[in-house]
Amino acid sequence: MAFILVALAATGLLGLCLSRWIDRYYVSVLISDLQADSRLVGSLSSDLIPAGSRSVDTFAKKVSRNLGYRITIIRPDGVVLGDSHHDITRMDRHNTRPEVRRALASGTAWKIRYSKTLRARMLYVTTRIGDNDNPIVLARLSTSLAEVDRARGRIHRVLFIAALAAFVLAGMVGARVAERIANPIQKMTAVARLLARGDLGQRAEVRTDRSDEIDELAATLNVMASELQQMMDELATEKTKLQTILDKTDDGLIVVDHEARVQMVNPAAARLLDADLASVGGRTVLECTLNRDFSELVDRVFRTMAPASLEIQLATHEQTYLNVYVTPLERPDGPADAVIVMHDLTPMKRIDSMRRAFVANVSHELRTPLASIKAMAETIVLRGRKNPESVKEFAEKITAEADRLTALSDDLLDLAKIEAGRRPIRAEDFALSEATARMASDLRPKAEEKAVELLVEVLEDLRVSADREAVHQILANLVDNAVKYTSPSGRICISASNEGEWVSIKVSDTGIGIPASDLPRIFERFYRVDKARSRSGGGTGLGLSIVKHLVEAHGGKVTVESSPGAGSVFTFTLPGAG
Repeated sequence: MAFILVALAATGLLGLCLSRWIDRYYVSVLISDLQADSRLVGSLSSDLIPAGSRSVDTFAKKVSRNLGYRITIIRPDGVVLGDSHHDITRMDRHNTRPEVRRALASGTAWKIRYSKTLRARMLYVTTRIGDNDNPIVLARLSTSLAEVDRARGRIHRVLFIAALAAFVLAGMVGARVAERIANPIQKMTAVARLLARGDLGQRAEVRTDRSDEIDELAATLNVMASELQQMMDELATEKTKLQTILDKTDDGLIVVDHEARVQMVNPAAARLLDADLASVGGRTVLECTLNRDFSELVDRVFRTMAPASLEIQLATHEQTYLNVYVTPLERPDGPADAVIVMHDLTPMKRIDSMRRAFVANVSHELRTPLASIKAMAETIVLRGRKNPESVKEFAEKITAEADRLTALSDDLLDLAKIEAGRRPIRAEDFALSEATARMASDLRPKAEEKAVELLVEVLEDLRVSADREAVHQILANLVDNAVKYTSPSGRICISASNEGEWVSIKVSDTGIGIPASDLPRIFERFYRVDKARSRSGGGTGLGLSIVKHLVEAHGGKVTVESSPGAGSVFTFTLPGAG
């Protein structure tokens, strides 16, 4: 199209210039000829003026036939003395004609006008005979420019044919150029658009039959696309790594803008703030945390542009303790952002609280039997000689308290070994009925002493893959607790069932039950529902905690269902034998 437009513009401009040049050339030649003839006609007609206007008019008609021009002889006052084409008696004065007025002033003049009578352009040339101060006559010769117009028309036709030929030639050349240059560039443009949209697998065609600037450009585009794809792959890999780190890290990470509005947050931060990950974006730190200390820490960092940290307690559904570190993140193109790192101190606080509670409980559990032993020993020292019979009674009580201290010490050591992983689980396949029968034989005398019925409903072919001694200890602790908290004439039942890869064992009783408020804590160390009754029964408060750790060491779990006055059901799972 560009070639065609250039060809059309060139031929059109050439035709316009040539047409004007030919028109001017022909007109200038006619003007020269008419000026020479008008001087001759004027000189001859000036000699005929004394003979009268008829002689002049006859002269004009005769000369016009020989020259082929229209001849008009005019007096200086504009009266027509002779005209080769019209009756002079019906003609008006010609002193208003522009060529006549200019000829009177300058001696000769010409004018091109459109003749409505002849319906053609006419060239008028007028020559004055005589001086400027004493003009004798004016001779005006005129001729039609139709021949000039016809010559210009012929040129226009030739130019049109030439333009058509140029159009065809330009189309052929343009098609060739488009095939060689424009089409490859268009294809490369389409490839570049696809690359810009992210389709980095696109490549431009490189011709092998010839090599020019277009092929070099296509090869360069392909190299750029390959490098860009490699860079994008590396960026995607790094982004995936970073996102994985952000998603998997336990520390909460938040990026806020200069207005303390959240721009990015990882799942750990949303969990620590007890908020939905999608709803945090765009909110301020104060709106997300509802903690003024947190918000003031971020504001202080923005004011000082220096990192700062603070230990903060959030009032979520559970008390959350955080160590919050805030550092500014300067940007070259605008206000600084800030990165907030939140380290969860809640487990440490909880462990520290549990440690203090454990120390307090152990101290309390040791203090009571030690105080009893000391009191009874002092009584023996002071009153032993006077009342020998009381010595035996107090000695038996001292022995009982010592046994209690020994049991407490043994349970503490067992629990410490289990928690520290120093008690290995030696799994073996055995019949669960054997373990339950052994445990029942050990505790049946104690149950019979309280008139409590102990039932074992375990199938003989039900087998587990577990530590035999650990299973015995789990069952012994659960049944011992059931005996303690079941009233006379009550019943304790041990049952088991196969549940796929696991075996579920239940220890149910008809005892006093456990209030719902105490159920979440009964597996804690030294926790007792009825503290006075537990101590009187000789319990250490560690049995259920040992049960929980031993079951979890096998990969199982332990649960309890109970209500006051309706008894309790403890359920735990063990791996089944292959």
